[in-house]
Amino acid sequence: MEQVIRRKVHSLRKWGTKHWRKLLIYVGGGVVAVFLILQIFYPSDRMVPFAKVDGASVGVWSKTDVVKKLNDDYKNQKVQIVFGERTEPYRSPLPTDIGLVVDSKNRIDSATYQWWLRLLPTSIFWAHTTTTYNKPSYVRDDKKLTAYITKELGQSCDVAPINATLKPKETKLEVVRAEAGGICKIEDVKKHLNQTTPMLGAATVVKIPMQKIPPEVTDEQAKKLGDELLARVGTGVAIDAAGQSVVVDTKTVLTWLDFSVVEKQLVVAANKDRATEFLTKQVAPKVTRAPGVSKVTTMDFIETARVNGATGQTLDIDVTVQNLSAYLAKTAEKVAAATKPIPPRVEYTRNYSPTDTGLSALMKQYAEAHPGTFGISLVELSGQRRRAAFQDTKQFQTASTYKLFVAYSALKRVESNTWRWSDQISGGRNLEKCFDDMIVRSDNPCAESMLQKIGFRPITDEAKSLGLSATSFLGDVPKTTSNDLATFLATLESGQMFSNDSRNRLTGAMKRNIYRQGIPAGANGQVADKVGFLNGLLHDAAIVYGPNGPAVLCIMTDGSSWATIADLTKQIEALRAR
Repeated sequence: MEQVIRRKVHSLRKWGTKHWRKLLIYVGGGVVAVFLILQIFYPSDRMVPFAKVDGASVGVWSKTDVVKKLNDDYKNQKVQIVFGERTEPYRSPLPTDIGLVVDSKNRIDSATYQWWLRLLPTSIFWAHTTTTYNKPSYVRDDKKLTAYITKELGQSCDVAPINATLKPKETKLEVVRAEAGGICKIEDVKKHLNQTTPMLGAATVVKIPMQKIPPEVTDEQAKKLGDELLARVGTGVAIDAAGQSVVVDTKTVLTWLDFSVVEKQLVVAANKDRATEFLTKQVAPKVTRAPGVSKVTTMDFIETARVNGATGQTLDIDVTVQNLSAYLAKTAEKVAAATKPIPPRVEYTRNYSPTDTGLSALMKQYAEAHPGTFGISLVELSGQRRRAAFQDTKQFQTASTYKLFVAYSALKRVESNTWRWSDQISGGRNLEKCFDDMIVRSDNPCAESMLQKIGFRPITDEAKSLGLSATSFLGDVPKTTSNDLATFLATLESGQMFSNDSRNRLTGAMKRNIYRQGIPAGANGQVADKVGFLNGLLHDAAIVYGPNGPAVLCIMTDGSSWATIADLTKQIEALRAR
């Protein structure tokens, strides 16, 4: 078997030696035929292998895909608009922003694999070197370009110069270079943008010629100031704080500096906001002196005695920073920590007479010493019949105290037989049940249903008929005053409002009111009241049946607390009892 194989191999070698020329011709011809077939039938809608357009490798890509890629790339190629000698672009719009559309379809369609090249064997590998590509076509929209220029530049394309300045870097000051400005013409901007022809692979920069405007502060001037400042603060800055020296290191001082141009000169000043933390922590403790206490005795609204305490002092940061700025500007030789006085704290010993004036003084001074806004009214219904008030004409949103006015209008309608206690009002409840729930539990659905049934205008007019001139339901929210609430309750308790049955029904419900944290918590005796609370509003309108005789007390507040209302009530009641 082995011998047979050897004989065949020998025979083939012998044939090959004899016929090698024919063999070469056959093989070469076959290869050429393959290349010719491949080249002749190569698709005309594809780029030749190894093709590059505008730096992008697109060999064997379909021409449609190449056009899409190039058009997308051109769409995102920003146009840098640079004025005069500036280095940074003023704007960098996309071509479409300035009405420019770049299209590569024609140039790619015209890049064909020529027939004469197809007949040259192996040309498929080097045909790309013979292909030249035209520039893309540029389609311009003049209206869009004009709109862009108007939006970005308005009526002028003048550019202000940028003055040289300084910025800190560790313990040095670096010069921020100046740039010239200039005066240009809008027509030039439009002309140069209309001539721009973006090409991929390179930045598209449109330089707009300008009549040069030099900066007021040059790089040399900024460097000179920087050198002078470093010579002045190179070892830090010492602040004289009541005879003690507080040194601010160079790096910290430099971070406080602000630079501006005044009368064409670069000037320096210390920045208060950036200096405050250091000055507060390091300098203020050395100059601060606590104030004393002034003892003041008053009777009602009158000061009767005073012992003044010592005035204290604290660091005046504003003036200290001004002193530092003067030192940096070389108009002062040192930096002194400035101080300002702190008035002594005042402690009052309040005395009140059991009079209208004394009660009013108590209300005013109590309200001023506690958080929140107050409106307070007191009307005694017997005995001395004292009246006292503080901000009693100040309008507040009623919160749920408006239900007293709803109750009044409802009782009027019952007495005139317009309404009956059996009338259905809300949620299956009749007028009798709803009236009670509205006052005792401050039920909202019942009150709202009755208010809608009465109407905003009628209920406002009926309140005004009682002399409640500051009460209204006609604005965005219902409003009233402590004086109007006090007038309402005094009229109710005196029996001048309507029959005894109607009065007893309303006051009886008020006596059963379930919210008792305010006036009832501070009063002696039985209290008939209606509260209102909404967001920060806390109101209490009450008739107090106490040992000092019946009285109406109404306290309206915004931003206070029930505990404060109770405490104020207690103090008012104690003064009334004297």
